[in-house]
Amino acid sequence: MPTIILNVRQISKLLFSLILWMLAASSSCQTLKQDSVMPLPAIRFIPESFNDLELGHFHDGRNPCSPMYPKRATSYLLNELLINVPEKVILPSTVPLDHIKPIIPVCIARVASARRGYKYAHLSDEIFFIRKADSDEWYQGKVYYEEWDEGEIPGPSPTPEQMEKEQKELEAKIAEAQQYSDDELNVGNYSGNYRNLNLMQYVDMPFEPGVYEIYYSVLGLESNRVKVEIVFEE
Repeated sequence: MPTIILNVRQISKLLFSLILWMLAASSSCQTLKQDSVMPLPAIRFIPESFNDLELGHFHDGRNPCSPMYPKRATSYLLNELLINVPEKVILPSTVPLDHIKPIIPVCIARVASARRGYKYAHLSDEIFFIRKADSDEWYQGKVYYEEWDEGEIPGPSPTPEQMEKEQKELEAKIAEAQQYSDDELNVGNYSGNYRNLNLMQYVDMPFEPGVYEIYYSVLGLESNRVKVEIVFEE
């Protein structure tokens, strides 16, 4: 069984990601300095419920745009991801495209087991994928935390002794989890939560009219694939 060596920064980020999955179900991640809040209507959405949706890490949680709403998706999922997007993103025809803040809301419901979190710890990055329906070119972007980009870790910094202890414990759990088949990952503790994010905050792609296919991936899981149409207001 291979030995996994992680540096301090990777350990801190990985521990924080795993805590989100296994201990902080349905809670918000307070790590972005500037949240992505829906502006006053330069863009409109169909269904209209998306017009009232607030986006970003300060606005996680279940809402009428969440997958399976009014049911609680996290009560039905196990090592699964579901996403929901508007049917249409309507751009004002009187405003140039380069003056419009690009927004594609994506509401996520996700549930993962502790075993999966450890086995696929190397795939803990959340990734959005999007392509135009008439193109084979996929754009992708990682969901990031701005403090981490600047070298900051949320919360108090652990001591070197604490970090060494946590690293050994984490590596032992990751090594142990490699023995499980994917079916065996469904056993044990698990947690779920909801995310409400602006895909365009993380993906560098042209924001222009067309039909787009979207999916989301984390911990070796892929969500359902959904389509959204970006159109100019008539």
